[in-house]
Amino acid sequence: MKKIPALLAGLLPLPVLACTLWGASGEDVAGGGTLISKNRDWAPDHQQVLKIVRSKRGYAYFGIFATGNAEPGLKAGTNKKGLTIISASSNIPKRLRDQQTDKHGVMTRILLGYASIAELSKDADALFAESHANFFMLSDHHQVMLVEVGLDGRHSIRIIEQGSIAHTNHYLDSALAGQFEDKPGVSSSTRYARINELLSQAPRPLSTATFATISRDHVAGPNNSLWRTGHEYTLASWIVATPPEGAPQLRVVIANPGKAESTQEITLDQAFWQSAH
Repeated sequence: MKKIPALLAGLLPLPVLACTLWGASGEDVAGGGTLISKNRDWAPDHQQVLKIVRSKRGYAYFGIFATGNAEPGLKAGTNKKGLTIISASSNIPKRLRDQQTDKHGVMTRILLGYASIAELSKDADALFAESHANFFMLSDHHQVMLVEVGLDGRHSIRIIEQGSIAHTNHYLDSALAGQFEDKPGVSSSTRYARINELLSQAPRPLSTATFATISRDHVAGPNNSLWRTGHEYTLASWIVATPPEGAPQLRVVIANPGKAESTQEITLDQAFWQSAH
């Protein structure tokens, strides 16, 4: 077997601490509006907390935060106006992504500053040009947005008002797929095929219960399933149903290492935002 030169080895894709994202909008969703979901996969080396963030700089938001590991911070969130953002790691090598030290915090900026995808769309190119390489999915009362961000601010944006959409950890846009990427990883490609299969087969209209069942799918084994228990663990599930009018409904599962799994269903209404969390 030929040895890989050290310089080239540093550019090869490394195993990704992965997540699976999916969403739906319009007539595909029970009651209309949108559904969005994230299975958060990571090494079981830390804890997660749920908290409200209030700031004079913008809207309050509620989210999952990782604490006590090398990648702390916000992992999924919904703001007071019903805008949700979730993320998944890019398979561009971590060494290259980590060089983008001035390109973090786009999720927080979006939750603080925007009430809807339509409003965000006016600034989307400038915002995502300043993001590190990553994948994002957003939802509001009417639309779902998928964003792929590569290196040097290159990005692509897709918005759907009807149907379903999904993403894992490799680039779908051919213009971005060649950035230090040989081919999608086995886990990412397996999960991407499976989530699309499940979405296509699921009876309409889709609901939070449908997404919760999909979230637990484990037919591809511990490393390649949607709910993972192998090299990485599924540590959380974040599902938000946002009707055309009214308050979003959040279903969140927290599976912190060494602790009993917990599930909460929360109506993100005015009473929630006024509560003393």
